[in-house]
Amino acid sequence: MSEEVKELAVEKEQIKVALTGRLGGINRERTSFWLKVAGVIAAATAGSLTLLVGAASYPLASLLVRPKMKRVSQLKSPRLRNFINRLDISIEDISFTSFDNTRLHGWWLETAKTASTVVMIHGVTKNRTDVLRAAITLRQAGFNVALLDGRGHGHSEGTHITYGFYERRDIETLIDWLIANKNIAKERIGLAGESMGAAIALQVAAHNEWIRCVWADSPFASLSRVSNEFIQSATGLPSAALIPLMWSAKRVANYRGKFDIEAIEPGRLAAQIKCPVFLVHGTADQLISVAHSKEIYNALTIEKELWIVEGIRHARAARHAKRLYSERLTSFFKARLPG
Repeated sequence: MSEEVKELAVEKEQIKVALTGRLGGINRERTSFWLKVAGVIAAATAGSLTLLVGAASYPLASLLVRPKMKRVSQLKSPRLRNFINRLDISIEDISFTSFDNTRLHGWWLETAKTASTVVMIHGVTKNRTDVLRAAITLRQAGFNVALLDGRGHGHSEGTHITYGFYERRDIETLIDWLIANKNIAKERIGLAGESMGAAIALQVAAHNEWIRCVWADSPFASLSRVSNEFIQSATGLPSAALIPLMWSAKRVANYRGKFDIEAIEPGRLAAQIKCPVFLVHGTADQLISVAHSKEIYNALTIEKELWIVEGIRHARAARHAKRLYSERLTSFFKARLPG
């Protein structure tokens, strides 16, 4: 069996445990159990409904705000460092304290003090290595690149994932740190994100008019809606039957993560964005449907482009359309960030 086929088989199992973005990695038996509980809840009698909703809400909320993370062994891999060094690219470990005293870690790939900068943002359960391929492409094209382990991911501190509620301010703090410590120009900064990272990038741009451009690969338009869509798909039950479960699970997630799921709406914020946006989405995305990118695209009122990649699964365009993806990525930033 080829590596690609094996990888797709693993992803098929991971779909069952994704509430939004890429929430893979939870134990299959545990996940299947709770999805069955969700199905029972929808069909339960009124007398047992409250008990079963409460029993299933906590683990489902955990899948959202405390998913099992990708192993960090790759971050320490000498082979990875040697590979980057062979490309004649220097990589610097950076760390800073965010707005709420959470310590965050990342990498800094510098071309020159005078070069424009792109901040890369990874998807949920992942870490900075998952956007390294695109980062190297941009570094070789002449950009400074910053890669961050989001809170609760990789080597960064944090216990809960909030999909932009706090992560937006983390990125803003990173940019302030880079301006102060790396002397980058505030007016020469772009963002690039994948999955949850794309949704975060859009939220950052909506709140900061000075961001010059955004590359958003497979974003969601609404955290609440994409969560509902997955559970409905995974259980095969009508959306109306899942209302009690989803309402309860979201309340638990809000309490545990100290945020508001209903507030994470990149689609609603899109009209506030004042910079060019390039959207990428695969038609075979099994986690976030292409309809989310279409909604964001329609809401944008500035320069925008939507590249719909036929037959591509979630956030896989960079792997399956490598040359074209790299060409469009670099062309987009070269045309919109000062040289």
